Amino acid sequence: MRSLAAAGWAAAVLATGAQSALGQDEAATAPPPVEGREPTWTLGSGRTLNLFPASDVYPVYIADPHKTENAALALVFTRPRIPDSSAQRFALKAGGRLGVLRLDPGEAHARSWQLSIDAGLDFQADSQRKQDAIGWDGSYGLTLTTASRGPYSFKLAHIHSSGHVGDEYAERTGRQRIDYTRQELGLGAARRIGRGGRAYAELGWGYGLLTEEQETWRLQAGFEYESRRGLVGGRFAWYAAVDLQAMEERDWRLDVAVQAGILTRAGGRRFRLGVQYDDGRATMTEFFQTTEAWFSFGLWVEL
Repeated sequence: MRSLAAAGWAAAVLATGAQSALGQDEAATAPPPVEGREPTWTLGSGRTLNLFPASDVYPVYIADPHKTENAALALVFTRPRIPDSSAQRFALKAGGRLGVLRLDPGEAHARSWQLSIDAGLDFQADSQRKQDAIGWDGSYGLTLTTASRGPYSFKLAHIHSSGHVGDEYAERTGRQRIDYTRQELGLGAARRIGRGGRAYAELGWGYGLLTEEQETWRLQAGFEYESRRGLVGGRFAWYAAVDLQAMEERDWRLDVAVQAGILTRAGGRRFRLGVQYDDGRATMTEFFQTTEAWFSFGLWVEL
């Protein structure tokens, strides 16, 4: 893992140097970009068909620590419980929800429908042990969402997730992978409250479970609020969110996550600078029966 990371940094440095050396010549000789039309069609019914929409009609849950997203986070644990791991760690997340197809209505009160791909990696390293990898998760699936101009929106998702133990952690502790894998169908509903509030609830049904300790059901609920963009000359807004989860395989222990900070939007993406407090299951599912408490400080980016 360390050799792969070193190779990646070396490649990035070389690429940056090459770009710096050739940047002026390329800028002078490169042809202008070809202008074209976006992949959008208006159908005979008046509906609009969009390929690769930049947003979703059912946004991801802000404070959900287990969703796919892009983030770089410094973690400080007030209650570390993973054996032979420190209280200072680093988390790197890559991925998110990528819109593939959206059908928007031609009538005021009809519903929009969107099909998206969810995919991501969630990696955690031990900052006090030379950034050795503790573990990582991989997830992918399809999500169908729908919403109208009314307050309610809905989500149906099929997600596959699997957990892995880091090589360095396994060498140091002898911990072997338990092969945690979960195929899940999730049904969610959300309601807008006022101008910037949203409440949601979700039920997950797991199948294809590979370990004897895994169970079927998962419950989730939460609330989030986003202010008007009135900070830094109207460029940023403040936000707050709480997420609650309970799983049958954890004897319905209530896991709590609270996040707050400032956010902005650019290029169809949402950027959040903030802090989150979690008291619940580890984000690495190989340690799903472990309950920890920690603060996360950093940057979250939603595709």
